[in-house]
Amino acid sequence: MKILTQKQKKVLNTIRNFFSINGKMPTIREIKQECEKKGLKLKSTRSIFNYLNALEQKGYIKRSSKERGIKILDGINNNFINVPIIGSANAGMPAVFAEEYVEGYLKVSKRIIQDKKVFAIQVSGDSMDLSVVNHKKVEDGDFVIVDGDYSDYRNGDKVLVSIDGLATVKTFRKMDNNHIGLFPESQNQKHKPIYLTQQDQFIINGKVIDVLKFN
Repeated sequence: MKILTQKQKKVLNTIRNFFSINGKMPTIREIKQECEKKGLKLKSTRSIFNYLNALEQKGYIKRSSKERGIKILDGINNNFINVPIIGSANAGMPAVFAEEYVEGYLKVSKRIIQDKKVFAIQVSGDSMDLSVVNHKKVEDGDFVIVDGDYSDYRNGDKVLVSIDGLATVKTFRKMDNNHIGLFPESQNQKHKPIYLTQQDQFIINGKVIDVLKFN
């Protein structure tokens, strides 16, 4: 599960697109030229070498000593999928949720994703540090995998909710036909429930289905 930065993803897509159009892998100089056309500023070909090193270390490409010796690996292993990281969410009070801004990618096993339409978001804060998803606590700095197609919300589901354009991860509870509650699960008593009506401006963006830890 390796994260690609937005610039690394752009370099990888440049290589893939060049191969699709030309039927051969690009040279270092051609990668630099194509990346610059897409707006990626590069000081020298050394910058391309650095990007290729990162892509190889993260398992997306394999290189040889040949001039066009790049082999793309991420489309070969069908056991993994690239999950976009979309901004961050606060596990305390709501934080900005940049819905259309992809900050990077996680390489995640399809066993976790199955056939769901998912994205990842990083949690900030401690209001959910007692909650458990797939036998793992939701803690500050974790990445949570969100099923964006899920709609049959039930009491106890951990959800990502945008409220007036702000995002938060909380535990869902239906109070009655017109009210829902979003509850923290924390030892920290400063965190309070958020109560919403159908008339409020909010969107439940999806259900948290897994937690990825990198520490």
